[in-house]
Amino acid sequence: MSRLVWDEVSALWNGEVFACGTRLCIEIPYAGKTLTVSRGGGSAEEPPSRDLRFWRRLKEELEALDRKAREVLHQSFPAEKIAALPLTELALDQDESYGVFALGYDTGETSAGRLYLFVPFDEGFQPCGEPICELC
Repeated sequence: MSRLVWDEVSALWNGEVFACGTRLCIEIPYAGKTLTVSRGGGSAEEPPSRDLRFWRRLKEELEALDRKAREVLHQSFPAEKIAALPLTELALDQDESYGVFALGYDTGETSAGRLYLFVPFDEGFQPCGEPICELC
């Protein structure tokens, strides 16, 4: 399958492309909120492994992937109210520091800044590795 350009990915998700710093982003509706799909790099073309099949599967399985990610977070942070965390980001990085992609959850403000928890996924759409904590 051929690669998609970022505008085609946006059209598949019924979203809008915009630049946020050095990242390209698409905002899409999900579960009554806005989910930001983001990736590093300034090129409008996606990496070869992310073809139409990848994007369709991701869109079709997003709800199930959200459940899997929340299970991982619940196992890692059993005292936290994981079900209440909003899914706010689907991150793709060309260097794959988050696996093939990662789902990110906004935990809110802390004394050190806003805390996000990311669950990385592999090419089989299975959680891989430990959750990643990021402060912004």
